[in-house]
Amino acid sequence: MVTQRQMKFIDMVTEQAKETDPVDRSQHAAAVVIKNKVVGFGVNKYKTHPFQTKYGRNEDAIYLHAETSAIKDALRTVSIEDLGRATLYVARVKKNRSHEYINGMSKPCEGCERCIADFGIKKVIYTTDEGVDIL
Repeated sequence: MVTQRQMKFIDMVTEQAKETDPVDRSQHAAAVVIKNKVVGFGVNKYKTHPFQTKYGRNEDAIYLHAETSAIKDALRTVSIEDLGRATLYVARVKKNRSHEYINGMSKPCEGCERCIADFGIKKVIYTTDEGVDIL
């Protein structure tokens, strides 16, 4: 079950996702949080980055995903060991037929799951089409 505090971070990341430029019709944002403080933030981008190379589906799919971007950003200020105490929040938004934003499935892809595991993040909270879930 997701706590009120965790929902605060999901709501924050969801609002950030609404502000991103769509990548293949997806608007994703992610935040790495340690002790209730955001230490890394990322959004999906068409920009390629060597960090994503290891976690892409293929050598042509190396666009930054929100999750890997947030982890990369967090590593600027915290150690890999610190990430073992972190929670990663991921949100995807999409527009319904009335052009209002609603939650979308943002469960990390296989490559992002490998990145999350490589950096020792044990808890991921993400939006779904029905609400929020924990990985």
